[in-house]
Amino acid sequence: MADQAQFDTVRQALARRDFDEALRRLGDPSQDVEALALAGLAWTGLRQFDRAAACYGAALRLAPDRFDLMSNLGSVLVDLDRFGEALALFQQARAVAPRNARVIANLANLLDFAGALDDALVAHAAARALDPADGEIARNQAMTLLRAGRLAEGWPLFEHRRRAVDPTEATVPRLPPLAGAPSLMGRRILLFHEQGFGDTLQMLRYVPLLAASGATLVLRIPPPLSRLAAGMAGVAAVIDIDEAPGPLDYQAPLMSLPLLFATTLDDIPATPYLRADPVDAAPWGERLAGLPHPRVGLVWAGSPEGGLDHRRSMPFADLAPLFAVPAGFVSLQIGPAAADWAPPDGAAALNAAPWLHDFADTAALLSRLDLLITVDTSAAHLGGALGRPVWMISRFSACWRWLTLRGDSPWYPTLRVLRQPYPGRWEPPIAEAARWLAGGAV
Repeated sequence: MADQAQFDTVRQALARRDFDEALRRLGDPSQDVEALALAGLAWTGLRQFDRAAACYGAALRLAPDRFDLMSNLGSVLVDLDRFGEALALFQQARAVAPRNARVIANLANLLDFAGALDDALVAHAAARALDPADGEIARNQAMTLLRAGRLAEGWPLFEHRRRAVDPTEATVPRLPPLAGAPSLMGRRILLFHEQGFGDTLQMLRYVPLLAASGATLVLRIPPPLSRLAAGMAGVAAVIDIDEAPGPLDYQAPLMSLPLLFATTLDDIPATPYLRADPVDAAPWGERLAGLPHPRVGLVWAGSPEGGLDHRRSMPFADLAPLFAVPAGFVSLQIGPAAADWAPPDGAAALNAAPWLHDFADTAALLSRLDLLITVDTSAAHLGGALGRPVWMISRFSACWRWLTLRGDSPWYPTLRVLRQPYPGRWEPPIAEAARWLAGGAV
């Protein structure tokens, strides 16, 4: 049996997200409940859900009354699409520990995943009432509110998403809410990237609105976005993540701008706000010359670093019905999944990945295509921000920004959402896209 000092070093490794080190220090946890529980956390962090479930299950057999093990196992079973078993465990855990906030929050997350948003919000509220200081519970409640279209209630709670502090936040005042704010004329404001590429692309829509107030805007964003963002009106400078911004009057995370603008479903700034550089776009005329219209871009996978990538990405082979439609197909896929590009013999197809070095390059290509068909990744945001036609193939439990039971998006008027009817089932939305494409819906 391991001692407390060993467990402390494992917990420290887990806090650093060094999951391999945590497992190495645990050794064989098979006969110790606490070691099995910690191993479950490590395997979950590595997204090895089968192994995590095995650890939690073994721990629960040794300690059948541990509600935390029931709840953690239930969460892993959700990732394995074993929803009935997960619900039973959450209900069992709640019966054992009716006033444990995390147990109720995990039940709320499952209800949210299933689309039972009203029930999920009741459970979220109950969890927060028990532990109002738990930021993760508040953040998950926020995402359910946003998914339900209750943006005014969701944005303030969404501030609990903040996990890391940008260096400027300690010394520079936060940009205040814009309603009734002092004049921003001549004020120098830093807006910084904090989450994924798609999140930043979505929130760049607020840059022209801030620039119209007379502010001088500095963007701190990753290099792949720099050239594209530098072309936006009102951007005085684009700096790298670790670059000093110089003197500032205010700062704000880009993802906080909907809160500061008090955005609701009725007033989302949704006109196209990014543009492709005509110089970058010109070479695509020759590269695409051999492809018939409609010319359709394809992206079937997101970054494997994304926490929900196992849900939002699909195998390339699942796109096969599209290739039965007369069209020209262009791969915009980058990252490890780009190697899976294998259009059928005789298809009019082009792999554009070798020419795509940043988002400005991708924007240039999109400006010359008739349509983009993509999973929920940054390409969907880029196409929508450019005002290009986008058909987004969404996982069953869609990201909050795509709301629920809608085939359109108030964030991007040119984007259609095709949703999985069941978790893991890509065939129906792909078949629908193929029918639309064959019917000339582009």
